[in-house]
Amino acid sequence: MKKKLKFHELVVRAKSGDEKAVIQIVYRLNPAVKKYSRRSGHYAECYSDLVTWLIGAIDQYPA
Repeated sequence: MKKKLKFHELVVRAKSGDEKAVIQIVYRLNPAVKKYSRRSGHYAECYSDLVTWLIGAIDQYPA
């Protein structure tokens, strides 16, 4: 069984180009993204915008 990586470890891997790490980060934060998308009233548009923002924010996250 694989060990679940800590969030910081995923960010370091994502910043180095690991696409699976990026997917794992988006998957872990998906409940919050869905929550705020629903609150906006424009779920589909907001959801995709938040996921795009999240992927961009990974590069800016200090690791």
